[in-house]
Amino acid sequence: PTAVKFAQWASTRPDLLPSSVCSHLTVLQADVRAHHYNDTVAILTDAFPNWREVLEVEREPIGSGCIAQVYRGCIRDSPSSPGRPVALKVRHPQVAEKMELDLLVMRAGVDALERLFPVARYLAMSEALDHFEAFLRPQADMRIEADHLEVFSQNFDYERTGEGLAVRFPKVMRPYVSEAVLVESYEAATPITTLLNAASKGQDSLVVEGLEGTITVEACRDVVGKLSMDTFLKMLFTDNFVHGDLHPGNMHFRFVPDGASRKLELLLFDAGLAVELSPRDRRNFVELFHAIAMNDGNLVGQLMLERSPGHREQVIHEEDFVTGVAKLVTTVRGQGIALGQVRIGNLLEQMLRMACDHRVKLETSFVNIAMSIIVVEGVGRQMNPLVDVIVAAKPLLIEAMAQRFW
Repeated sequence: PTAVKFAQWASTRPDLLPSSVCSHLTVLQADVRAHHYNDTVAILTDAFPNWREVLEVEREPIGSGCIAQVYRGCIRDSPSSPGRPVALKVRHPQVAEKMELDLLVMRAGVDALERLFPVARYLAMSEALDHFEAFLRPQADMRIEADHLEVFSQNFDYERTGEGLAVRFPKVMRPYVSEAVLVESYEAATPITTLLNAASKGQDSLVVEGLEGTITVEACRDVVGKLSMDTFLKMLFTDNFVHGDLHPGNMHFRFVPDGASRKLELLLFDAGLAVELSPRDRRNFVELFHAIAMNDGNLVGQLMLERSPGHREQVIHEEDFVTGVAKLVTTVRGQGIALGQVRIGNLLEQMLRMACDHRVKLETSFVNIAMSIIVVEGVGRQMNPLVDVIVAAKPLLIEAMAQRFW
């Protein structure tokens, strides 16, 4: 699992690796064979010795990834009470031990290489390995994902109050949470990938969870696209707690009763990765994003350089870096005259590549946020080609600058 996760992580770090390497790694997919049901029983019994008294689990998993596989089941409050549908996320056997060994071998290899060839230290392999380890470990501990789900549910109080953005997260079924097992509510919904595929094929309508019959693709696309963008921007600028894996496969939607009509809800899954910026990093990000919004490319380059956590003497051609960033921002933001032409994701991606070329180190949290913006904007543009992240973010960005949340 470590090798696949490393490829997935490396493909999202254009600030550390050449773009040609990132593009090759992007196409790699996990081909993970599901572990046997008997292994699942053993893992459940180790975590919850009396689990059979309250839980029923289907024998066949509904999905399997690098770290864990997911089952459908039901939970009862008592032996005589009716069951409620749940999803059980069960970590593959010996995954934690294999990851520890892989990381140990990788660390030993990097240390040996840097001792034998001191010039290799300029490649920042040790730092890259630290970043990868921080990316990998939370995904192997189901307790961390459970905590993240509860933070997100607290930040989005729609489920409790019916107010605000119509966003839900699976409910954690405590006490059935351990390092290797997470039991959460089963949420039936339609993946956004289904909507995107229908749109790309030119379909006029599709079947959606919670509706009888079909609904037009256009009607769904506009609502889902706006709700997805508003959700991400709230996480980023208001909550400072961002889902770190917001690809279309983890974003679902459905319709629920709302008086005499029906309302569209967004559901987000797989919250093992989350990004929370420190006060300093948050200030740096908000001020950088504000400089981009104000089309001040020179300030953008200066901020990236001055607030880099790396050593300034390792930067290659500082002035060229600042000039290059300034030209890039001016070029991309100058396209704003034509509605829908400003692609902040494309701008950020090119900035990350430029940082790699000039060896300007960037905070991992900033890169994670930048990559999330790239993904979310990509999804948003498939929904609505005229979407503009900067325009959508301006109210929250102005509030963050005015109130100095950090």
